[in-house]
Amino acid sequence: MGNIENKNLIDTDSINKFAFQFLTAIRDVERDLFTGSNTLLKEVIDFFIDYEIKTDISMTDEEKKIKIREKKELFSKGAQSLIQSLQDRMREGKKHMLQYVENTGAAFDKMQPSFEGGILDTELYSALKLIVENETGIKLPAVNNGLGYNNLIYISLLLAKMQKDASGEYLGTNAKVYSILAIEEPEAHLHPNMQYKFLKFLKQNRETEVRQIFITSHSPSITAAVDLDDIIVLYKNKEETKVAYPGKVFNESPDDIKSKKYVKRFIDVTKADIFFARNLIFVEGLAEQLVIPEFATALGYDLTDTHTSVINIGGRYFEHFLKLFDTSKNPNAIEKRIACITDLDPVRKEKSVKGATWDSCSVLALNNDLDKYEYNACSNPFVNTYKSNSSNHIRIFTQKEKESCTFEYDLILHNITCEKLITDSTSNQNEIRNLMLAYKENKSINDMLAYMRNGKYKENMEIDLQNTPMVDGEKKKHIIADRYLMSISKGELAQELAHEISRMEPSDNMIVCPIYIKEAIKWICQPQ
Repeated sequence: MGNIENKNLIDTDSINKFAFQFLTAIRDVERDLFTGSNTLLKEVIDFFIDYEIKTDISMTDEEKKIKIREKKELFSKGAQSLIQSLQDRMREGKKHMLQYVENTGAAFDKMQPSFEGGILDTELYSALKLIVENETGIKLPAVNNGLGYNNLIYISLLLAKMQKDASGEYLGTNAKVYSILAIEEPEAHLHPNMQYKFLKFLKQNRETEVRQIFITSHSPSITAAVDLDDIIVLYKNKEETKVAYPGKVFNESPDDIKSKKYVKRFIDVTKADIFFARNLIFVEGLAEQLVIPEFATALGYDLTDTHTSVINIGGRYFEHFLKLFDTSKNPNAIEKRIACITDLDPVRKEKSVKGATWDSCSVLALNNDLDKYEYNACSNPFVNTYKSNSSNHIRIFTQKEKESCTFEYDLILHNITCEKLITDSTSNQNEIRNLMLAYKENKSINDMLAYMRNGKYKENMEIDLQNTPMVDGEKKKHIIADRYLMSISKGELAQELAHEISRMEPSDNMIVCPIYIKEAIKWICQPQ
């Protein structure tokens, strides 16, 4: 007891004060559940019989004992009619049975065998069977119930037994003082909604009956329903079993409080996989989430085999989540390989305008007017923060600065004449096809601009093309990439691109994977 180095022994009486119940993943509930002859059900029935008397606070202990004794005596008297009924039915037969006794000489000295007996209420517990009854009154044996529901019934009876074991009024000084319930894989045979309901029930029970509950689980539904502070993660790292406490990686600083709240809101059934996967790829949006697994397959990698999950965090919220995994900053973190794929999203703001906000800036316009604008080729501070990160299991992958800006933009740069990227949801389809054809035919920039409809967008592009230091070959690529980026709906495009990539055959004009995506996949899938 206490520090293990002190080697203090705890006495048996103290150990017996703890009520510990363990439910294994493979449990035979039918064996312990359905009839009163089984130990568990018998104990529970015995505890809750005459419960209205046992819990009546208006009565003294002595009055309760007298009242219960009266009920037992009344039951015994009533049971005598059953015994008498048996005696009456055996009257004639008993004569023939006892004739054998006389014939063998067993009856002597006027001693005559007979039958007598009584029935205690506890003896009739075994006559009770657990049934299920619906609102129509139809009754079925509990064995006909689903295994998941019977597991819940079993657990509820077990909790009732633990309540009995902790009752000082019932067991006196032998009552348990600390109740512990351990359940292995409670999700077995329960659909997700029942898992949520079960967890809610356990939380309420922990507050009133069972002092501590341990659950081992591989269920995202269970994990998503549990508070972050209650989660303990066991994982293997180089043949060593390690323990992580996700709730403890956050301190009381305003930044960590904000991060913890965000992570709590974020984790649902689809996101709880961050605790179970061996490797994680964090992405900003749906496009990368859908396309990356397809690119991995096309490159000869299988994310499933490497236990890698692609998690869409819905924006630039990487730092909130990396606190869970950055062991270089907190020993309570979970060490696993993390690849973060993010966009540069260049921006600019006017120098002369007080309080000016950063606005999106195209790659063609970047650093074109340093007198008027302040530029930032990477508006995502997270990229630079983790460039110097000492952790070797967390890496950031993004486009090249001053050459690209988003996933879709980089994708078209690597596939500048690939018409497969012009999907059904793409607007300005003919315009983009003509631009691609003009690029193939090595037409001039002016010829390419002639394919674009007149308007403010075209006017701004013409100005940017005049001011950018890029050579003509690069300018042509960025004309197509910029026009493509302005013509897509990211959500629809993601699904269409994933479908196109999944259909690719080696003989096809392949859609080339952007370099930074390829590097991320290669790194995350390499042996550890």
